[in-house]
Amino acid sequence: MKHKDTSHNAAAEPVPASHDPFIKLYDMPGYLLRRGGQFINATFDAEMGKMGLTASQLAAFLAVSIQEGMEQRELAARLNWDEATVGGMVRRLEAQGYFERRSSPKSKRGLQIYMTPKGRELYQQAEPHVTRIQVNVLKNLAPDEQKTLLCLLSKMMGENNSYYQKDAPQNDKGA
Repeated sequence: MKHKDTSHNAAAEPVPASHDPFIKLYDMPGYLLRRGGQFINATFDAEMGKMGLTASQLAAFLAVSIQEGMEQRELAARLNWDEATVGGMVRRLEAQGYFERRSSPKSKRGLQIYMTPKGRELYQQAEPHVTRIQVNVLKNLAPDEQKTLLCLLSKMMGENNSYYQKDAPQNDKGA
């Protein structure tokens, strides 16, 4: 089976930047982010396809592994997804035996989400693949460029992480 080339420039013959008529398109952040998303999805699928986990499901697994016992609305807020999407995903993962929902002492209608032993086992199997995905996605960048990319993406999205704190004074050198 032939796989689609997921490299950054899939053209057979590279075109010098000074002669490329598509340079205006390639200067657009939306286009580049969409291409980056396609590249990341292809990398994810190549690494995780056999495990049967989607990228969205993996995000839910990661979030629940970080903080078990979140209510669905809290999980939705943490993932920046709507509650209906999270509810459907959690129900499917529960039906597969990976998650369980329990009544919440925080609210009468809320349900807290926990991983089952089967879910923890799947997550432990997935962890090394997650690391390889990150390495493969960033492999064309030098370590300082990787940090800069993660800082700028975090800043653009307004998300705190190890590379960017939205409320901290920022050093404008390199980022």
